[in-house]
Amino acid sequence: MTLQTENRLSVAEAQAICLRNNIPFYSYRLPGSHEVVFGAQLTNNIRLFKGFEKHRGEKGFIITPFNPASWSFPFFIQADLTFTDYLTDQEAIVNLRNTVFNTPGRIFTKQDCEHFEYLDELRTLIATLKREGMRKAVLSRTITIPCDSLRIAPVLFEQMRQYHHAFLFFAAIPGKCAWIGASPETFLKYDRNGFFSMSLAGTQPVSTAQNPPQWGEKDIEEQQIVTDYIQNTLKQFFTRHLETEGPITLQAGNVFHLCTFFRSDEQIPPDRIDELVTQLHPTPAVCGIPKKRAMQVITEIEKQERGYYAGYLGPLQATGAFDLFVNLRTMEVFDDALKLYVGGGITPLSDPETEWQETCQKADTLLNLIRQINYGKTTF
Repeated sequence: MTLQTENRLSVAEAQAICLRNNIPFYSYRLPGSHEVVFGAQLTNNIRLFKGFEKHRGEKGFIITPFNPASWSFPFFIQADLTFTDYLTDQEAIVNLRNTVFNTPGRIFTKQDCEHFEYLDELRTLIATLKREGMRKAVLSRTITIPCDSLRIAPVLFEQMRQYHHAFLFFAAIPGKCAWIGASPETFLKYDRNGFFSMSLAGTQPVSTAQNPPQWGEKDIEEQQIVTDYIQNTLKQFFTRHLETEGPITLQAGNVFHLCTFFRSDEQIPPDRIDELVTQLHPTPAVCGIPKKRAMQVITEIEKQERGYYAGYLGPLQATGAFDLFVNLRTMEVFDDALKLYVGGGITPLSDPETEWQETCQKADTLLNLIRQINYGKTTF
């Protein structure tokens, strides 16, 4: 852990100040980058995200829920103060330290699914898929770890920097939401070169997979469902050029995934970007197909509210460029606990016990980091 020197502030120190003083903030590192960007909103005015056209010319961070129709609202954290890696402006450091908001804390309520409960949910879901002829739906569960989360979270973010190919993020709006994670999945990226997206589905543990992994019928079908949906959606907006690459095998922590990439150098106006995002989210990678019915089934069967899990989040630049990722491999940060969310794509071919084990494998990476910090091997 890099400690603050006399004349500079690290990202971890800035995160700790914001958590202590109830300041809305975000921090992230893009896949393949070594730079960590930090931003803080120095007002207590909670802003809703109203779309790319409405926020044209603004810089900040977007965090949106899984279900656009839920009571979890999309938020925008504005970049009143921002720096990369270290803050050296002494006036800005003092200003950050002296900014304090009185915001109610967020205490967790444990609603985790035990093994047998999750198997029952899986059997119900698989029976529903077969009965209704649905191709796929995604089921998730939570793992709650009571802990000194406000101390642990900045340390955890620092430790997660080892996952170079993931989108690393820690964003918090006090009293509303706080999430930390290392997502392997790009939702939608836009800059002057055009647009980029991906379909990510199918999972094998690195420890038991062949090299290269051999993919079974269930994983191949699941990935194709997601690929077809994203490709058909993008074709409605990119009529001149849409490049597709894949599927290829992608490693994310201790698991492999199947992945297909989509690129277009076409430019579309902000109102069309809003329309594209609305049609694209949520993809079958985190919801299912058909989407409307899958959303209903998930709401009926899952024990917990997803909130911002499997929504999208990421930075928005004043130029209009953005990097949005699916909120996966993620934890919700409460004042007294971390709640880890994990899930998997279910098809009529799914085996309940195998699907349970997949969620355990996905959770292991973050759980191991928390154990190391909690047991005193890493200190802040």
